[in-house]
Amino acid sequence: MYADLHIHTNYSDGIYSPKEILSRAHNANLKKIAITDHDNFSGSIEASKILKKSDFSLELIPGVEFSCSDGIEEYHIIGLFIDFENHEIKNLISKMQIKRYESIKKILNFLELKDINLSFDNVISYSKGSIGRPHIALELLNKGYVKSVNEAFEKFLSNNHIKNIKEPRMGVLEAIEAIKKSNGISVWAHPNINSSDFYEKINSFKEFGISGVEVHSPRYGLNRQKELLKICNELNLVTSGGSDFHGMHEGIEISQSNAISKSEFDSILKLAKSS
Repeated sequence: MYADLHIHTNYSDGIYSPKEILSRAHNANLKKIAITDHDNFSGSIEASKILKKSDFSLELIPGVEFSCSDGIEEYHIIGLFIDFENHEIKNLISKMQIKRYESIKKILNFLELKDINLSFDNVISYSKGSIGRPHIALELLNKGYVKSVNEAFEKFLSNNHIKNIKEPRMGVLEAIEAIKKSNGISVWAHPNINSSDFYEKINSFKEFGISGVEVHSPRYGLNRQKELLKICNELNLVTSGGSDFHGMHEGIEISQSNAISKSEFDSILKLAKSS
């Protein structure tokens, strides 16, 4: 296989640096990758600078993953081949980062009611790009409240615990339009095909201007991939995919088994060039 178009670094909720990601992709003999950190592209920019000075035989596709919601369900929209200098998408990134800081403060206030006192400055010190609950988990670990990041979520940070404190999300249409205005390709990441409103949503996203769907993912097996591939063909959507690598999930690696083929990548590239 050829390209992994869904990878995270420590600029969002991954644990590896851009340089380490490039090394892993190179060792996996991939030809193209996209670093798609949540609501920021700082990791991708750093990786691009490193790549220019390295011997890695890789091409880096400019990418981002936007955290979205319709008020009920959450959706993730990936942007590929985007222009990082586009004024509108830069403003959207800035707006989301401000909202992320506000959300973190609310969670820390919630934890304080449980006699868990964490420093906001310490929490944000773990973040290089987009701040989120994993950074609170690291401070809980550092202060001895938990013995692992997973335990932090199980005891304190899962949606069941923080309930009414919602992490910032933008609308799906807002994300798709921003990606389009930055000359990018929008992809619905790891959709839940078993959701009762899946077909309604994919048709709505198609009307919004979605370009493709993440068909290849370690989150689901071959039968679901075949179903998604059939739907993409029916709706004339490109097929994308990748590992969704973060570094802490056992069994999920940057590898050819979690990548898309050259022909699939070429279809995405062709669409990007025509946009």
